[in-house]
Amino acid sequence: MRTLKNFHAFDISQKFDIIYSIFYKPSENYKVNFFEKIIGEITKQQRKYSVPLKIRIINQLNDLLSYSDNDIEYATAVFRHIDNTEYKEKHSDSDCFKNLREFWIFISNIFANDPEIKNLIHWDNPGIDQPILQKKALGNDPSMLVKNYSEDITFSFIPEHFSNNDIEDMFPRLRDFKSGEFGEDADLYGETLAEIIGNAPKNYTLIFNQDTIREIRTLLSYTDEEIERTSKAVINLNPTVEIDDPPNWGRFPSLRAFWTAVLDSFENNVAMQNAESAEHSPADITDSAGPGCNATPPAPQS
Repeated sequence: MRTLKNFHAFDISQKFDIIYSIFYKPSENYKVNFFEKIIGEITKQQRKYSVPLKIRIINQLNDLLSYSDNDIEYATAVFRHIDNTEYKEKHSDSDCFKNLREFWIFISNIFANDPEIKNLIHWDNPGIDQPILQKKALGNDPSMLVKNYSEDITFSFIPEHFSNNDIEDMFPRLRDFKSGEFGEDADLYGETLAEIIGNAPKNYTLIFNQDTIREIRTLLSYTDEEIERTSKAVINLNPTVEIDDPPNWGRFPSLRAFWTAVLDSFENNVAMQNAESAEHSPADITDSAGPGCNATPPAPQS
């Protein structure tokens, strides 16, 4: 059974990082109009979001709505920085909505009716959790959007008009390495490139590492040209170039080989993290590799 009950608040904030950041901005003082403020913030900022960011939000909303009502209450309390015990005594905090699920369905429909998203996805009943993706999004080009192995909506290729910021929004976990392990000061994280790759996943949580694996698998499904373009956007080193300092740094024959090695490192580490979690907690704690879309929000209006 999938549940959030054993996730710590930090795990929740990582698993739903975009939703968490949306809730972080408005101040929370148990005000009656808090949910109204959130809706206003989303409506105001939505036009500034890139298409990849909107796709990520839709994926996280689908994931959240696939959980039980109690799990949704717990996650929302984390988003609002409210102690869960105290929150449970304040059920009226769902404001004008019957319950928190109803609120999140309302938010989902805001994005389901976004003009940019509707141009990419043909929406059909029962709603945003079951999109019918366009077969030919760009004339004779292949379909722009697909579902990956974990049922996330993702891009089947990188449109030429996407900026570096758009690509970073497509690969937020890989982008995080830009100022760390695969940044300008990569040698601070190890004496060789292979050592850095081997140690990288040990510095992050299970949820972060699972997200990273999904992103790298998506990246490796692209052409070599798209991998090169993505790599330039999300990391600050070229792992295919021989360098003199530090000595014996090492290099890879191609960017595809580099990302394959990074993927292997993260997959091996996640296997160990799963084994360790199984020794101390129920198996469903780490069942977060895919959204398992079971929610049925209303179909968007035309």
